[in-house]
Amino acid sequence: MSKELTHDEIVEIENTRPHVVILGAGATIATVPNGDKNGIPCSVMHGFIQNIGLESILQNVKLDTQSENIEDIYTELYERGEECKEVRLQLEDAIFSYFSKLQLPDEITIYDKLVLALTRKDIIATFNWEPLLIQAYNRASRITKNLPKLTFLHGNVAAGYCEQCNHFGALQRGKCDNCGTPYHKSPLLYPVKHKDYNSNSFIKQEWINVSCYLCRAKMVTIFGYSAPKSDVEATQLLKEAFEKYLPAQRFNHIDIIERPGFNHNELSNTWQEFIHDSNCTYKIHDSFYGSYLAKFPRRTVECLYKRKMMGWWGESDIKLKEHESWREVETNLLPLFYEEELGKKFLEVNPTTYTI
Repeated sequence: MSKELTHDEIVEIENTRPHVVILGAGATIATVPNGDKNGIPCSVMHGFIQNIGLESILQNVKLDTQSENIEDIYTELYERGEECKEVRLQLEDAIFSYFSKLQLPDEITIYDKLVLALTRKDIIATFNWEPLLIQAYNRASRITKNLPKLTFLHGNVAAGYCEQCNHFGALQRGKCDNCGTPYHKSPLLYPVKHKDYNSNSFIKQEWINVSCYLCRAKMVTIFGYSAPKSDVEATQLLKEAFEKYLPAQRFNHIDIIERPGFNHNELSNTWQEFIHDSNCTYKIHDSFYGSYLAKFPRRTVECLYKRKMMGWWGESDIKLKEHESWREVETNLLPLFYEEELGKKFLEVNPTTYTI
């Protein structure tokens, strides 16, 4: 017979379930609304070509689509095969080069705070190509090593992978930390209607990572990602991870961070299906600062459990706020870092204690 869990064991298991954060282009725009460190702008999919100044590449191509969405434009170039192959490859090279130049501003950004709001049991899964999240991770690692896992679902210009042993790391390091083989650039999955998530080992492993976390997650935050209808495979992969467990074991809350003015009627069918699960609550925020990530940094899952299962209506004394400096954020989070270090030392002495 299986041992019946005590209340404390249940609390421990629930509080060590992951928080999964899914990022789309809207999260990058919120992070650098006025452009990167050097004023280079980012863009969502609509108006992408014009917004980042790549019109000249398409000047000799007569497109059938009237859309300004990069997904529609690139899909047409792809489907027209050899006729548009040269232009398509030029566009791919220009996109990779453009995003490789982006740098975070010196001041603390939403991406920095996002990384610091989570711990090693959590994961950030991004559909974005730009290197800003990796830069934020490296900056946060100067403050604490207890940071979330990152996974890049459409590849990333700053990510490298080793074909010999399938290890991944920052492309700028040049060689694999495990075997010394030179890193290959991560492929970028460009916006065609049907993407191949399995042929490349890097992309395949990234989806395995997020699926493993998503099926165990206590809560999910969707930040600036609309799950476009054109990305059929991505939507299906997210659903499969969601459906692996029984409803009682699925995540209990979804935070959706979207642009101001976003309303419930605009929710994509993908998120509607998740939300309509009887065990799941959700809330839409027009800013990162209204979400659990900012209101309960590094303790999001614990505070969700206290609210849903223990009737707690309190607020955290430690929050992430707008217009804070690096020093203010680090000082504010110090009690949490200290508490985590004490917990780490406790686990070293008591290795049988439950952890994920």
